[in-house]
Amino acid sequence: MEIFYFMVFGVLTAVVSALEFTKTGKDRVNTSSPFNAFKNNYLLVYSLMMAGDWLQGPYVYYLYSQYGYGKGDIGQLFIAGFGSSMLFGTIVGSLADQQGRKKACATYCITYILSCITKHFPQYKVLMLGRVLGGIATSLLFSAFESWLVAEHFKVFD
Repeated sequence: MEIFYFMVFGVLTAVVSALEFTKTGKDRVNTSSPFNAFKNNYLLVYSLMMAGDWLQGPYVYYLYSQYGYGKGDIGQLFIAGFGSSMLFGTIVGSLADQQGRKKACATYCITYILSCITKHFPQYKVLMLGRVLGGIATSLLFSAFESWLVAEHFKVFD
């Protein structure tokens, strides 16, 4: 079954690559060199941030179970993380606009680091704090970075 997923991924990668390479000049948006440099840097950094978020996901449940927590406690930890993201997700975008998008991206890094540090402690309250911080970080990840890119894009056209 695993080979199936690799084949599907390979075929989809080939299709997307073919579509990208067959684009003509009229299909592409012309932007300035500084913005292209920013965009390429953004894509690299954002990809690393997303990879970090995705890579830890499958192992967190196992980590909590190794600390001796049952399904109910682990479920509460996950609900706290998702609930935190739901609540803070409604305000982080406007806070990023007010305080600055670069600051919001730096805040993401700090909250995510703190969230990861809490996973080294088996105390339930510390893990709960980490899940809340992780929810805030996730909200910032899915809003601040993209709004920063959009703002930089509009600076080019103003």
